[in-house]
Amino acid sequence: MHNWIIESIQDQIPRARWHRSQTQDIAIPGAASEPQPDLAVYERGAVEGPGRLIPAPVVTLVVEVVSKASVDRVHRTKRLMYAEGTIPAYLIVDPVEGVCVLLTEPSDATPSGLPDYRTERTSRFGDPVPVGVLELTLDTEDFQTYS
Repeated sequence: MHNWIIESIQDQIPRARWHRSQTQDIAIPGAASEPQPDLAVYERGAVEGPGRLIPAPVVTLVVEVVSKASVDRVHRTKRLMYAEGTIPAYLIVDPVEGVCVLLTEPSDATPSGLPDYRTERTSRFGDPVPVGVLELTLDTEDFQTYS
C-alpha cells in the first residue's frame, strides 16, 4: 500500500517541470542527520546532475507515508527537520488515520522556539488535496487505510 500511494502521488506531479525522486537524501544545513523522504519534489534544473544529497533549499515538497511503526517520527521528528530545512511544503500521508496533512510556511519563529510549519491542512482520504507550491490538486480517491 505504501508504494502504491507514493506511485499515485508521483504520477500526478508533472514530470516535465518536476523531479520526483524516491528515497533521496536531503542535506539540511546544521542538521545532525540527512533525512530520506519517501518522495522529494524539486524543479528540473535546480541541481546539476544526480547526487547522493540534494540541498534542502532546492526542494519544494517532501512526502512521507506513515507506517504503523513510524507515526511519531513522521509527525514530529521529520516535521521539525523539514521545517528547519525551510522546505516549503511537507505532505504527510497517514494510512493509519486515513488522512493527508499538508504543512506549509516553514518558520523558525514559533512560540516553542523550535522550527515548525505555520499552516496545517488536514484532508480525509478521498478528498482532494490542493498543493499550492506545485500548482496542482492531488486526487486521493485510491488511497487506502491499513487493515
